[in-house]
Amino acid sequence: MSKLAIIGGIAGVGKTTVLNIFYEKLKSKGTDFDVFVYGTVMLEEAQKAGIKDRDEMRKLPYERQVELQKLAAERIASSKAFLKVVDTHFHIPTPFGYLPGIPMYIASILKPTHLFLITAPPELIIKRRMNDQTRKREIIPLEKVKEEIEYSRMYMISLSNITGALASEIVNEEGKPEATAEELIKRLDI
Repeated sequence: MSKLAIIGGIAGVGKTTVLNIFYEKLKSKGTDFDVFVYGTVMLEEAQKAGIKDRDEMRKLPYERQVELQKLAAERIASSKAFLKVVDTHFHIPTPFGYLPGIPMYIASILKPTHLFLITAPPELIIKRRMNDQTRKREIIPLEKVKEEIEYSRMYMISLSNITGALASEIVNEEGKPEATAEELIKRLDI
């Protein structure tokens, strides 16, 4: 039976580092897998309609964004790989509140089997954000980081409840991305 794993985490948890190691481990095992960065797949669908970049895509009317979300989900779901990995966020902070990263209508298309939330201690997340010169990261107070982690957790649990997918939280401790990647493989039973 094929598997679809949705892997999320807030900025600064080290998700990209962990996933790069995870993908190398899957390759070394000969696992048949496809990787989808959800926002990138949405952008690729938007570009077919003449949208140039993520900023332009974000400014589209809500209805059009929903269409793009659905097109991206259908493309991901059509993959024939044994393992489909969806790299995304369980929620998106906005000035008006949190939006679900994978709303129910998208979950019904994707049909995930596994949900993983990668976390890290909040103090470490702030440190990583401050030291990351490759991205323009907003530095937020400790309490806000804790809130973002909690919202991600709640969204993942809600998504597990509506899809029946297994849900796991994995802590990416400082200097241990390899162990975090190994834990993903173990929990996927690969």
